Amino acid sequence: MTGEQASPSALPLAGEPRQVTPRAVWLLAPNPGPMTFDGTNSWVLHEPGRRGSVIVDPGPDDPGHLSALADLASDLGGHVEVIVLTHGHPDHFAGANTLARQVGAPVLAASPQRGDRVIGPGDLDIAGLSISVIGTPGHSSDSLSFRLPADDAILTGDTVLGRSAPAILDPDGRVDQMIGSLELLRSMLDGGEPVMLPGHGPLVTDPAGQLELALSAREARLAQMADTVRDGYDTVAAIADRVYSPFDERIWRPIEATVRAHLRYLTDQGRLSKPVRLD
Repeated sequence: MTGEQASPSALPLAGEPRQVTPRAVWLLAPNPGPMTFDGTNSWVLHEPGRRGSVIVDPGPDDPGHLSALADLASDLGGHVEVIVLTHGHPDHFAGANTLARQVGAPVLAASPQRGDRVIGPGDLDIAGLSISVIGTPGHSSDSLSFRLPADDAILTGDTVLGRSAPAILDPDGRVDQMIGSLELLRSMLDGGEPVMLPGHGPLVTDPAGQLELALSAREARLAQMADTVRDGYDTVAAIADRVYSPFDERIWRPIEATVRAHLRYLTDQGRLSKPVRLD
């Protein structure tokens, strides 16, 4: 592990820890793909001078990655107090139960199906760390972000990514909630520039700009889909092909789910020129 700050444009190699704030160490999981980019960003949090560590998003059920997380947490704080999830999608959650058994720590999550203990918006004090839990649904209904006030840093899971925009997986994901979560995070900046530690991609060092871009891009995508419907496309598959083509066939289902979420929002808002089939 290095003691240097990471370059925002640079990603660590999988399995190579990188200190990015005084309390957060980044470990990239070895699960690259069209939905995960370079892989899932796992985080080990530790309060300097205190015992205990917190692991955020263990990622895939990969023995080498989970062992590296456990070793890193032990080196930093002696033991793992808790494992915390930003949300319950497999690329963030799949290794949680295995790691929990390995280190003897409970899993905290917004969903009772994913954690031993359900958490929601509020404050946590764990192993000397002060963590503010922020409800940020949209990508999924159980999405949380975690603020480290002492570092002026926010772990955003898949709500804000280091590059591109997250999928919104209908019916669990909702566009209105995503817009609300982005606006909430923007309101929390209050003139400051906290670094954002995303679930995928590089660090976000211009959060105000990234949030404005995300909100503008979301509205542009909604307008594009409304125009596509006006042009005569009336099924999810046809609209997905028109709006997103060409795309990697491996992510066809997430693309369709994201299109469906946008169309559902447009329908609810009365912004479609004619009905579309959402099945």
